[in-house]
Amino acid sequence: MKWLDRSKQNGFTLIEVIISIALLSMLFGLALYGTTKLSSQLFIGPADANLVNVLTTASRRARDGVGGGAWGVYLPFDEQTRVLSEAIVYKGSSYALRDTAYDQTFAFSERVKFVSVDFSGSAPTTINSHEVLFEKYSGETSQYGSVELETMGVTRHVTVSNHGFVTKEL
Repeated sequence: MKWLDRSKQNGFTLIEVIISIALLSMLFGLALYGTTKLSSQLFIGPADANLVNVLTTASRRARDGVGGGAWGVYLPFDEQTRVLSEAIVYKGSSYALRDTAYDQTFAFSERVKFVSVDFSGSAPTTINSHEVLFEKYSGETSQYGSVELETMGVTRHVTVSNHGFVTKEL
């Protein structure tokens, strides 16, 4: 009557169960932290690349003399929420005096905040500017500076030089 013999215990002890739950909890916590960190990195990457693309598009069009005029970028972000839903590449000496037939709109995610925008050039100010204008044929700008983007705790910087070249922090 082997089945009546209870000298061999089947199952797990309480200590083994507690240790197993603790190990699984730690693994789950590490995985959650890693995916959160990765998702924030994956989310900010396209945002700064999109801004670089928009600024470079205007700079190249000005440098190439497309349409025979200067080109610029208008960033109509909300001053309170610091969120930008779209950026507009325009042809003209300013956004107010642009030729609307050349306007091109680029969408931005509402999750990205424009922490600081400083296109004040050689005369820094505390006022946030919304516009960068690139000169015809040279692509140079007097409105050079930088933009700081932030999403999910990750920040990136995009810089426009006075020669009209756009770079981003890696």
